[in-house]
Amino acid sequence: MNSPVAFEPSHDLDQPFAGGPRVRQLADYAGSGQALEAEQVLGVANARVVFANYPAIRADFDALWEPVTGLSQHAAIDRWLLHNAAYVSTSQASAQGINTPIALDNRQVTAWRPPRYGRAAVLCVPGSEQVLFDIKGIGVPPDEAPVLPNSNGLLTLAEAVHEVLMEHLVFAAMKHAGGAITPLPAYALIDLGFDALWHDGRPPEPAVLLLRRPCTRPRCQWQRYWQGAELAGALMQAELLLRRYGLTASSCGAVRFLVCRENGEVQVRRDDQALPVSDQVAQTLQRLLADNGDRPLLIDGVNVQLAGPSSTAPLQLQVMDFGRYRFAEHFAHHLYAWIDADYQNLNGLYLAPDDSRYIQPDPRVSLARSAEGPCFAELQRQVASFRQDGEPQRLCQALRATLEEACRPLRNQTPACP
Repeated sequence: MNSPVAFEPSHDLDQPFAGGPRVRQLADYAGSGQALEAEQVLGVANARVVFANYPAIRADFDALWEPVTGLSQHAAIDRWLLHNAAYVSTSQASAQGINTPIALDNRQVTAWRPPRYGRAAVLCVPGSEQVLFDIKGIGVPPDEAPVLPNSNGLLTLAEAVHEVLMEHLVFAAMKHAGGAITPLPAYALIDLGFDALWHDGRPPEPAVLLLRRPCTRPRCQWQRYWQGAELAGALMQAELLLRRYGLTASSCGAVRFLVCRENGEVQVRRDDQALPVSDQVAQTLQRLLADNGDRPLLIDGVNVQLAGPSSTAPLQLQVMDFGRYRFAEHFAHHLYAWIDADYQNLNGLYLAPDDSRYIQPDPRVSLARSAEGPCFAELQRQVASFRQDGEPQRLCQALRATLEEACRPLRNQTPACP
């Protein structure tokens, strides 16, 4: 007779996800030109799984976890996740004033960082080159020290929940639109048991790890490399398709330029820093200013991040990194997708708000108003109180309810025309 399985509260996110290949061996990164930097990372004691999308885990891994007598399959997967993913970098473990103390155990394994992975790394099956997870929030590399407020090496619970929420909203919207764009799935969220600290009056926030499907990335997304008009146009299309559903990857101000005319000359600034542009680009900007009645322009750069090899004809893109994604009910800035390796030279494709191709959210299918609903408010409450009285299953249930409420408008509407 089988031993009874202990009852455990459910923190199964249980959401649909995009299928597709994943990186399986470290050598797979070489094919994309991504050189990996190895380092030792340290095991975190008392970590716990906040929630997991167990269907995605079961689909991507062939039962690498071992069954444990008396535990459910979910609990066995949790043990496997924590054993293979609950780590922080050595620099993060020794940081002062950046986070509360980190309880470590005696585990130590090798992690690998692709280019521009400031707070993320790749982890393998210990002692092998078999890739398991792409992990965000593991801390800064060993040759760096974490710095407040924007380079502390950590991922907060609020940031991670936002990323997972946006991942599943993008999945639902793009499935409704026909599936040309698919988000890279996250597997799980792990609470590391310590908090990120701030020196600007904000309260401490739980530090977590976001486990994602490992992937390669196009070279132009991790170094200054020629992007080209075809990919620029595909990324512009992706942003416009998101906008129809009240979502955007490009309106948070991360890549925003101010263009104006001073003493008859075009001036370009980003974050109050003047930027030089070529005569050809200056002519384009002169025309845009003239069309705008010589009033200053705010131009948002398309900030869609890609994962894996991407086909642009027809449009087939896999997207990742949803921290910059936002809800929006209206758009007013010019949109720009760069062609050159240096995106700050403003050589690229432009779309003005009065252009017939410029997309505003379709109220029939827009997800933006979900941020005003009671389920979203409860999710924010669960995140804010998590360290005091929050429970993983309640947070998971709040996230599922928010997704259910947000996606309701899509069920009775035919796909929006691209």
